[in-house]
Amino acid sequence: MPNDNSSEIERPKPRDIDTIFDDLRKLAQSDGALHSLSALFYRDWVLKVDRLEGKVVDGAEQRWSTTKLNNNELMLLLGLLVQADSDHTYSIAPTDESFSKNADKLLREFHDRILDNARSKSNWNQPDSMHTDVVFGPMSQEAIYYGADGFYLHQFEKLSRLRYRNDGDWLLGNIGMSVRPMLDIARYIIDRINLQITGTILMSEEAGNLTPPDMTNSLLIPKSDIVRKFGQKAKAFFSKFSTHAVDANQNFSTPFDVNLVNMSPLIDIGDFLYVSNQYRLFASIYESPFYWMIEDKEYRNQAAINRGNFLEDNATHQLRSVFGDANVFQNVIIHRSRREIAGEADVLVAYGEFVLVVQAKSKRITQKARAGNLDALQSDFENAIQAPYHQAYEFAELIQDGAKCELGDGTVKTFPPTVRVFPVVLLSDQFPAVTFLSNFMLKREAGIAPVIWDLGVLDAVASILPSPIEFLFYLKSRADNFEAVHSDSEFNLLGYHLLNKLVLPADANGMLIERDFAESIDNFMIMRDMKEEAARPIGILERIDIPVITEVLKALKTAPPELAAIVIDLYDYSSAMLEELSNTILKIREEVRDGKAFKSFSVLTEGGGLTYLVCSAFDENTKLAAEAVGQKHKYDQKSDRWYILVDNIQTNSPIDALLPILDKWEEDEELAKMSDQVANMFGSKFQKFVVGENTENSKQNLNSERDE
Repeated sequence: MPNDNSSEIERPKPRDIDTIFDDLRKLAQSDGALHSLSALFYRDWVLKVDRLEGKVVDGAEQRWSTTKLNNNELMLLLGLLVQADSDHTYSIAPTDESFSKNADKLLREFHDRILDNARSKSNWNQPDSMHTDVVFGPMSQEAIYYGADGFYLHQFEKLSRLRYRNDGDWLLGNIGMSVRPMLDIARYIIDRINLQITGTILMSEEAGNLTPPDMTNSLLIPKSDIVRKFGQKAKAFFSKFSTHAVDANQNFSTPFDVNLVNMSPLIDIGDFLYVSNQYRLFASIYESPFYWMIEDKEYRNQAAINRGNFLEDNATHQLRSVFGDANVFQNVIIHRSRREIAGEADVLVAYGEFVLVVQAKSKRITQKARAGNLDALQSDFENAIQAPYHQAYEFAELIQDGAKCELGDGTVKTFPPTVRVFPVVLLSDQFPAVTFLSNFMLKREAGIAPVIWDLGVLDAVASILPSPIEFLFYLKSRADNFEAVHSDSEFNLLGYHLLNKLVLPADANGMLIERDFAESIDNFMIMRDMKEEAARPIGILERIDIPVITEVLKALKTAPPELAAIVIDLYDYSSAMLEELSNTILKIREEVRDGKAFKSFSVLTEGGGLTYLVCSAFDENTKLAAEAVGQKHKYDQKSDRWYILVDNIQTNSPIDALLPILDKWEEDEELAKMSDQVANMFGSKFQKFVVGENTENSKQNLNSERDE
C-alpha cells in the first residue's frame, strides 16, 4: 500500500488536483520564484560529503525525509515556472520567504489528494479490495510519482557511453555531436556548479548570510564559457538539453503530462544556463537520444537493435564480472525441433547447481501509465515484465526437464533435474515502483519468484556483492521474500540485507523496509558519483566470526562452483544455529583426537542436507564410510541433494574433501536396505534439539552417527 509518513495531526480534506495544480502554477510564476526555487534546492538537495571518510555527512532525515521535495516535485515547480510570460520569475528578487512554506503546503496537499483517491476506493483491511481496477489506478499513480530513483548519477554517465556508442554516425549527422561530447559538456557543467555551490556555502559560513539570489548565482554558468571550450557542439547541446525560461512548456497542463524540463533540464536565461537538477541532466542524456532516433523512420529499426544489444551486452559484462567468463553465456537457445525454437535466454549464468535465466527488455513505462491510466500501465507491465518473466519461467522448466541448451559458440550444455533456477527480468530503464506493482500485477507460478532489476540495480549489486556466493545468496533471499518484504527501492533491500540478512522474522507475516536502510549503499554510490574512491560496504555474512564456521565458509567460497550450494544453505541458518554447529564440530573433533576413527553429524538444510565427518586419517575406507553415511541420510530424508564435508584433524584445513551426492530422490529397495545396514554398522542415532526461537523447524534437526 502507499506509504504515508505524514504527521499524525489531522489536515483539512485536500481539494481536487486541478485546483491544487493551478495554485502551484501561480506560486511557481510569482515574482522571484526562480530564486526561491534555488533556496529549496539548497534545502533539500545539497548534501555534505566527508571525502576522507567516504560518506555523506547528512543523516537520514536530510536524505530521505518525506518533507523533502523529490525529483518529480522539483521538476513540477520548474516546469510550471518556465511557462511564465515574462522574466519576472528571475529578474525580480523575492520580497519574503513564504515561497517554501506555500510550496510545501501545496505539494503536501497534492500528495494527500492522490492518497485519498486510493483510500476512498479501497478497504485497507481487505487486501483483495486493492486489486480492483478502480483502486489500483490511484495506488499505482502514488507509488510511481513518489517512488525512489533507480539509478545513481555516475551510472547514467557510464552507461550512456555504452548505450549509444554504435549510434555515433547518426547522432553526429543529425544532432551535431555523439554521446561522448554530450557527457563531456554535462560533466564540465556539473563540476563547475559543484565548485560554485561549495564556494558559496563556505563564504556564507564565514559571512553568516546567504540569500536566495546568492544561491541562484551559484547555479548559473555562462553559455559563452561552454562555447569557448566545446565550440559548435555546445550549441547543439543547448538545443537538446535546455528549456527557455519564459513562455515554454505550455503543453504541461496537468501534473502527469509530459514535462519538457525533465528532458531538457537546463534553463536558458539569456547569457546563462540555470542548473538546478544535475541528476535529470545525466538521466536525459541516457534516455533522450533513443527517442530522437526513432523519429527517423529509416533509422528506427537500427536504433532499436542497438538498444537491445547494449542491454544484453552490458548484462553479460556485469554478470561476468561476478561469475567469470566461463560461467556466463549470451543468446542461449533451446530447440523443440530442428526448425522450431522452444525457448531463448538473453543471458544464462550457470554456476554449479544455480542457473540464472536472464530476459533483458528495453521497454519502459509510458507517460499515460505514469498518470495512473490502468490500461496503459497493464500494457507497459505486460511488455516489460510479465512477458519476459513468462519466457524465463518456461526456459527454466525446459532446463529442469533436461533440454539441450545451445550456446552462442554452437556448443551444447545440459543440466541435471536438481538444478536451482532463478528467473531474472532485467530492464535498461527504471520502471518506477516495480516492486510494489509486481506484488499486485505479476501473474507467476507458485514458488518461482523473479528478480526484477534495472541496469542501475544490477551494477550496484555486482559492485557491492562481487563474489558468486554473496551474489547468489542475495538473489535467493530476494526471490524467497518477493511477496512478503516491501520497499520502494531495491537499494533499501540490499542495504537491509547487508545489515541483517534479508529474512522475514518468524513472528512476522510481512515487512516494510524504509529508505534509511540504504545508507551504506548511498554512501558508496554517491562517492562514486563524485569520482571518489569508497570502501565497499561489508555485509553481515562477510562479518561472521564463529569458530570453525568462519573457516569452513571461507574455504568453501573458493571451492569449485558445484559446491556453492553448501555455503548458501549454511547462510540460511540463524547465528544461533551456526554457533551450535560450531560447538558440535569442536566436540566431535575432540572425540576423534581422543581415539575415535571418525565421528560425524548430519543436518538438514533448505536445499537438502549436509554430513560433516571428522576423521583421524583420510583414506579410501574413510571416504567410503562418509559416502555411505551421507547416502543413508539423503535417502532417509527423501532429498535430491546431500553434501559431505570431510575434516581430517591431521591437517590445518577445515575441509579436506567435498563429496556431493546430487540426483533426484526415488524409492529404491537397495538404498533402503543399505540405509538399515549403515544404521546398524555405525549405531546411527537420531537426535533433535531446538536452537533459538527464530530457527525454522526444517533446520532444527541434527543426526549424530557414532563409529562403534
